Parts: sequence; C-alpha cells; structure tokens
Amino acid sequence: MNNVFVASFRKEDLDEFIYLSQNEYSSPSTTDPCHIQWKHLESPYGPSTYIRIIENGKTIGRSLLQPRLIYTQTGEYSTGCVTDVLIDSQHRSSPSNFINLTNSSANISKFSSIYHTSNEVTEPFYRKLFRLPNPFSLSGYGFPTRISGLCLKVFGYRINVMDWLITPFHWLISCLVTILMVTTKINLSERIPSDEMLSILSSKLLRNSGSFLSRNKSFLKWRFEDAPLWKAKVHCLERDGFFLGYIATRSFKLDGLSYLVVIDFFIDTDLTFLERFVLRLWLIRQTIKSGDDAIFTMVNPISKASRVCVGFPFIRIPDKYLPHRTPIFFRANDVESQIVESERKMHMTLADIDYF
Repeated sequence: MNNVFVASFRKEDLDEFIYLSQNEYSSPSTTDPCHIQWKHLESPYGPSTYIRIIENGKTIGRSLLQPRLIYTQTGEYSTGCVTDVLIDSQHRSSPSNFINLTNSSANISKFSSIYHTSNEVTEPFYRKLFRLPNPFSLSGYGFPTRISGLCLKVFGYRINVMDWLITPFHWLISCLVTILMVTTKINLSERIPSDEMLSILSSKLLRNSGSFLSRNKSFLKWRFEDAPLWKAKVHCLERDGFFLGYIATRSFKLDGLSYLVVIDFFIDTDLTFLERFVLRLWLIRQTIKSGDDAIFTMVNPISKASRVCVGFPFIRIPDKYLPHRTPIFFRANDVESQIVESERKMHMTLADIDYF
C-alpha cells in the first residue's frame, strides 16, 4: 500500500532526493547536492515542502513546493511553486501516483495557492483531469545575433564566415546604444537594488500593472548571486541616477547553441517607447559582447509589466519551435485567494519557475 507523506525538506533528505533523480536524469540541476540544498533549503522564504509517496519503505514518487508570495491589489497571498515532480519509472503504469502527488499539494495549509508549470505529458492531466484554472501561459521572445547559429538550427552545421556579414550591424547597434543612452540619460550598472528601491517600485507596479510574485534584495541575492549552477548578473536600470528597475541575465547552452537568457526583470511601466527601445538594444549588445547566438526570454505576454522588455525588435517565438508549451496552472486552497486563479495579467518571468 502506498502512503503520502508531507513535511519540510531537510538536509537529511538530500541523499534520497538525489538517488531518485539519478535513476532518471544526468543533469547536475537534479543531482548536484549543493544545487539541491540551495534550491530547497536556502530560499529566503523558507525550505520547500516535500511530498513523498512511500511504498514498502522506499520513496517511489515526489514533488516539492517552493514557497513564494503573490502581491495583488486585494492583498498578499502565500503560494507554492510545484517543482521536481518525479515518479520512479516502475510505478508510472497507473496515473494514480501522479494524481496523489497533485492532489496532496492542494491540501497544505501553509499555502493559500499553488501553481504548476507543465510539459507535453503533464499538461493534459492538469487541463482535463484536474481542470485547474489556466489564467495565462508564458511565451518565448528572442533575437538572433549570430547567423552561424541560425545555420546550425536550420542546416545542422555552422557556417562561421556568415557572421562576418553582420559585423557592420553589430557596430551599428553598439554605436546606437551609446548615443541613445546619453540622449535618454539611461544607465545600467551591475548591482542588486536595495529593499527600499524595490518596495517603492513594487507599490507603483501593483497600481499600474497588476499582480506579481514578490521581489526583495534577499530573494535576488539568493536566486541570482548564490545559485551554484544558475548564477546570473543583475543590472540596475536608472535614468539620471533615479532607479527604474532591474534586469537579470545569464548565458545558457542548449543543443549546440548559446543564449543570453533574460531570467528576470522588474521595470517601471512608465518608461517611454525610446527608453524601452534603448533597453532592448542594450540587451542585444550584451548578447553580441558575450558571443552568444541569440537572446531569449519567456514572459506572460498579457502583462503590462512584461511588455516593457519584449517589444520591438524582439521576435515572438511560436510554441512549436520551443521544447513545449508553458501554460501556468493555479489552484487556490481557500476562498480568499481565489483571485489568483483569474489573474491573467500577472507578471511572471523565468525566475518564478523551475527552468533556469
């Protein structure tokens, strides 16, 4: 008989977690003890909640809920991001174990709500079996900076000489960014903003744009600076010394291509069109400087806060060119927090899910 156990994740659980992962994955993000400890024990919001299915004294399935806070115009709600769902390969023939894990996550009193990402396998379960609300989906945006990368994607091999053809374009971008940053008095510097800066901006965005998952200095430090495998750079955006937000990026390789990934951003929605354009060109220039093939990010396209970063010249990437769709499913655990099930304009970035 299978039993479901729910408890806070502990350091003593690391070996068990890694053992189950090693039978399925080879990626360090699921088997490296330092990464797992960082991810599930060191968050400023507290340790993750560990849900396990036990059979004959052995863990055969698990999911973990990372704690977060959601700010809405009606209040602040605790929420859990469902991560690291895994069922031993010998116990997948019946969907009952996955159903038990999913249903158990909805009965944890410390969370007012939970949210799931999905892949092509789990999406039908969340959508048709559990009928979870899907207020929005994340969409991919990007811009290529190396033609050889496009050649690799289309033809299967790089033609490096093609990159010389766009060298003048790269020079033009660099010069244009320099001129426009002087004109608009926009500046970006690598540092983490203070709690006071983030609090003032959070209040403004809540009024102007809508709900979002909380951001503070300790979260940014943990998520970007302290991550053993997922380190990212945080850049403060300012106009003539006045704080306008931040943007976090990291380089990432996949299938032979390298990307500068915009992991997170939290930016004043009152930026003018020209200021937004400068920001996007600056990101393209950073991608050129890093030697990456393209810049990439994922956001909720309905969110007003998201559109600050992903307009022209970024290109929206159809889901068919991504590994899978990324719908976000919410489930409220009490009446008061049911508002999150219909928050279609919520600002959400890759920093809020378990991808990078």
